[in-house]
Amino acid sequence: MIRLFLILPLMGLGLLVGGCLPEMASYPLVSQPLSVYQAPDVKLAVYQAADAMMISIQEKVHKRATILPASFVDEQNMDETTPLGRMLSRQMAGRFTQSGYKVLEVKLRNNLLLQKGKGQFLLSEELSKIRDTNEAHLVLAGSYSVAKNRVFVSTQLIRISDGVTLAAEDFSMEMTPDVRKLLGVSQF
Repeated sequence: MIRLFLILPLMGLGLLVGGCLPEMASYPLVSQPLSVYQAPDVKLAVYQAADAMMISIQEKVHKRATILPASFVDEQNMDETTPLGRMLSRQMAGRFTQSGYKVLEVKLRNNLLLQKGKGQFLLSEELSKIRDTNEAHLVLAGSYSVAKNRVFVSTQLIRISDGVTLAAEDFSMEMTPDVRKLLGVSQF
């Protein structure tokens, strides 16, 4: 009889707890067909790198310091860029702007080398002119290396007055069809 008094409350407790658990309608999808696959967002990687750079400069750089972005260049040919290099620069500069930093719009500047379809490049003699006018305090520069399945990016925030790198960050992104298109690289 004592056992019955112990078993009934335990069974009732079991039913009560069991009824509180959510019911799984279906199991999670373990794999997806390639046609549905969504590659990691390039912008997310760029924003994370910019955020890390901002954390490292928060004690060194005031938000009123003007940043001049330059197109990111290919490590194999530092004189040229691609749509990917221009996009990386714009996204990185956009993240600094969103965080309250003063970023110059390079398309409105006439003291940078602007080449149609190639991007904005800082020339050493132009850097000294910018330094003398005190319009910009920092340069946001970057480069990328293309591998078989990934693009490796390195970006730096450089103080114009003395050429010292105040922050640097490296990241990589998957070689997706979109990234291939921005690089002008054909499928292997």
